[in-house]
Amino acid sequence: MKKSMWILLISLFVVFSFVDIMLLMNTKVSDILGALFLGAIQSLIVFAGVLIIILLVKMIKKIYDKLIIS
Repeated sequence: MKKSMWILLISLFVVFSFVDIMLLMNTKVSDILGALFLGAIQSLIVFAGVLIIILLVKMIKKIYDKLIIS
């Protein structure tokens, strides 16, 4: 599961950074670095949401399993 999380995070970073760089016109090195930084921040925000959903599903599954066993 850790490997798939890393793949998800890296692919989100690539997509967001690529989109941000494609939106730039008359680019400078600082603009590209800014787009990469923005892509990293956007990736972390989306990844945090995905992690919260995964943790909630695991928590609900544990509660459901306890109710079934009882």
